[in-house]
Amino acid sequence: MNKMTIKSKSNSHIKDLAALKNKPAKYFLIEGFHLVEMAYECGALSEVLAVKDPNLNVDTILTTIEIIEKLSTSMHPEPILGLAKMQEEAKNVGNRALILDRVQDPGNLGTILRSALSFGFFDIYFLPGTCSPYNSKAIQASQGAIFKLRLHFLDQEKTLEELSSLGYEVYGTSLRDSLPLETYSFDKAAKIGLIMGNEGQGVRESLLSKTKANLRISMGGIDSLNVGVATGILLHHIYSLK
Repeated sequence: MNKMTIKSKSNSHIKDLAALKNKPAKYFLIEGFHLVEMAYECGALSEVLAVKDPNLNVDTILTTIEIIEKLSTSMHPEPILGLAKMQEEAKNVGNRALILDRVQDPGNLGTILRSALSFGFFDIYFLPGTCSPYNSKAIQASQGAIFKLRLHFLDQEKTLEELSSLGYEVYGTSLRDSLPLETYSFDKAAKIGLIMGNEGQGVRESLLSKTKANLRISMGGIDSLNVGVATGILLHHIYSLK
């Protein structure tokens, strides 16, 4: 563990960190005490920058609030930032997987990741067109869930074939030509994969045509739900299977 003090915005290391602000590469910035603690607990924290020494067993840079503000995406940042290492693509998988097809809003993505962790969907598959889990807004909205999930990145054409080879029964979600969630009888012992789609267009037809079944949430008064809300409802339903 190394400790040093940097107070100049023109310092080369600060410039390197600033470059990660909008384009993470192998490492990414995290903001605030909660996310720094989560990353530290999960072994993902490589470095911390803070106005006051947080006394963590990791490389520490004591700096100024002006430099924190330079590196932060928040209007009024907490006086601590972390440098976290991107997760290597996961190899092992569990019995619940969430597949994201072109979910584009980072706030929605963060909410989805938080729900996935809460309801036991520890494997997250990102298809092309989906927001990066390392987007700063997605990280904030996830409340650190990103550090406890297994992340996978798949080519769209190989998605269902690969998941099927891993033993998953894959379900789609759609408002049309689908079955009400509450009427469908899942095999709770099976490995279950669930696809959630784009905020406006939903799941691609090319994926929906190959699923075990496509499901919808029964509702009244409005014809659709925010994808983050819908994902939470679906995941909780499967989590609660008896």
